[in-house]
Amino acid sequence: MTEIFAQGDLLLERVADVAPSGLIEENAAGTAMVLAEGEATGHRHAILERVTKFRDDALARDIPAGLYVGHVQIGSATARVTHEEHAPITLPRGTYRVRRQRELGPRDARILAD
Repeated sequence: MTEIFAQGDLLLERVADVAPSGLIEENAAGTAMVLAEGEATGHRHAILERVTKFRDDALARDIPAGLYVGHVQIGSATARVTHEEHAPITLPRGTYRVRRQRELGPRDARILAD
């Protein structure tokens, strides 16, 4: 079963550990690793623990264009994702695929007939 964590428009899916590839960023403990930032508000989904963030589009071929943020790998026991408008979430050690969730309106819903 897949573990999924959500915070606002951000979705973090636990995936099998992989070696970081593509564009790789690391932060120092206590320095924010920003996963995503709001265009209008400037609010950030951020982690203060030391993590590795990487973006390799080959690992996200099944995610619609524009929604893939990247992967984050947590080496410590846990890491906390914070945001100014949402409750923090605590992620256990592991690798997570990070993507944005689409906001759907009433006209976006479809009923599929058999």
